[in-house]
Amino acid sequence: MAIQINGTVYKINSLRIYGYHLAFKDKLQGDEQSNTIFISNSDVFDASICKNIFIYQNNQDKNVTLATDREFTKPDTAQTWLFQVENTVEFMWQTQGGQISCRFLEEVTEDIFRFWLYHLVLPIYLSIAQTYKFLHSGAVEVDEKTILFMAPSHGGKSTLIDYFLKKGHPLVTDDKMATFEKDGVYYAVPSHPYHRPFRTTEVLGNLCENIATKARPIHAIYILKKEEPNAQIVIRKLKGIEKFSRLHEGGEMNFSFFSRDYVSYLAALANKVDVFEVTIPHDLKRLEEVYQVIKLHLVKLQD
Repeated sequence: MAIQINGTVYKINSLRIYGYHLAFKDKLQGDEQSNTIFISNSDVFDASICKNIFIYQNNQDKNVTLATDREFTKPDTAQTWLFQVENTVEFMWQTQGGQISCRFLEEVTEDIFRFWLYHLVLPIYLSIAQTYKFLHSGAVEVDEKTILFMAPSHGGKSTLIDYFLKKGHPLVTDDKMATFEKDGVYYAVPSHPYHRPFRTTEVLGNLCENIATKARPIHAIYILKKEEPNAQIVIRKLKGIEKFSRLHEGGEMNFSFFSRDYVSYLAALANKVDVFEVTIPHDLKRLEEVYQVIKLHLVKLQD
């Protein structure tokens, strides 16, 4: 698989991301398997048709825009979407098209291109297609059970996940947790094999060899609460409106045209999955203690 970026051809291995095969091709053959998202070059797509700007913000110190060619109601299957990163790259797709076209601008490299594609564009693409509901969460597997860690920015989520990875647990996702419901069970879908233990602008992350390979039911959700270095590590089960509101705070890709559906989904998720608050002392030397407390709690949770 290859893709050309500013005159340089990069061979990029086909990956399985969010349950899909990601295939990089300049020319599509039209006879590929259906469970594939194709990424292709295009210097000819017309960005001017996407006149309705939905999101305009600063991300990674760059202006980022999400726009579309229609009104922001429930998306049509053929609706066109444009994600633009200032001076870097543009991505265009249709709601149910199965293909993302990209056009490279001034400052892009292979790793920067893949950063935007893996960490942002694919979650947006899959959210708009209503394939998954996303949580702002990292996740690992412990004894083949998926546990999620949620926290505000700089709340210690990535550091804790990194510690679990060093202990040999498979990575499920670094930051954006794709979930879906089937027969009353809520599943977590592995994302991509990159982990960013420390947030640096436009960095793809460290390649993780030990990556989860299939969707599993969400076993438990831990919401991290950073405390003073000498604080006691306490795990408290959340209930009722507090449980729902804390989950809602960790929403991701919650576009306004899906807000009612998303709230209903979170409410149902809250009724099915145990959610806990865990206090995390702000002291890296106590990570082993935190790790052991969570591991012991998971054992008790199974009993």
